[in-house]
Amino acid sequence: MTTYMIGDIHGYYNEFISLLKKINFNHKKDQLWITGDLIARGPDSINVLYYLYSIKESIKLVLGNHDLYLLSLVLGFNDPKNVHDDKILQLLKDAKIIKIIHSWLKYQPLVQFDEKKKILMSHAGIPPQWNNINLILSVSNEVRNIISGKNSEIFFKYISNQISQQNDWKNNTLIGLKRLSFIVNALTKMRYCYPDGTLEMLTKKAPNDISSKKLQPWFWMPNIIYKKYTIFFGHWSDLQGGQYTPKNIIGLDTGCCWGNQLTIFSWENKKFYSEDCKIFKNV
Repeated sequence: MTTYMIGDIHGYYNEFISLLKKINFNHKKDQLWITGDLIARGPDSINVLYYLYSIKESIKLVLGNHDLYLLSLVLGFNDPKNVHDDKILQLLKDAKIIKIIHSWLKYQPLVQFDEKKKILMSHAGIPPQWNNINLILSVSNEVRNIISGKNSEIFFKYISNQISQQNDWKNNTLIGLKRLSFIVNALTKMRYCYPDGTLEMLTKKAPNDISSKKLQPWFWMPNIIYKKYTIFFGHWSDLQGGQYTPKNIIGLDTGCCWGNQLTIFSWENKKFYSEDCKIFKNV
């Protein structure tokens, strides 16, 4: 068995399948970890979800911010009448996609973990305030339980409100919706932090392209977790692969939806594979 990690697919189905063929991926014996953001931006999110659902026993997935947006639409908070993205609307009109969301996608976590391999994955990374693996796994379960439960509509309404966003963990004293808001921001949207660990949610550029000396990428800040585990994440295509990250923190979003590449990493062989992508005009 080979364990593969792949970056944000973003609806690039053809490139995704081509990359799997390039590595001779066999869903009957191999395992595929995915950094989230399965859908949106690219041309064929529907077939991405169809395919992943068909091999669901062979994949370990974390939800990304785009996946959470789709869930918010299907689980009842956002009105599809306000959606102007044709590709998202196609997903909402597809009965099979709705079934996949209700039976599978909404149960996926924000963190995947393998104790034996010492692998940790989330969409955006692991915030510097969390230095305990049990806490990290616990907060992921908190969000999964609320998304798959009766109060998902209240949850999505709260986290979609920019005014109510929570960016400070406050030493694990947060409760209720504020706590859930921080968890979602940290695991699906985070890039930079202030010196005290508070999340800064606006800056997207690479570290060498920002002028603020106060901001640091989350992975440059001290955290014992960053040394104990190999951490895989997506979300931040401006990092240009591994140019800025420490050796055991691996960013896999190499900008397929911006006309760059879709990238996969073989854990056992410690080797990267990529597939060129053409920018989709309706991004």
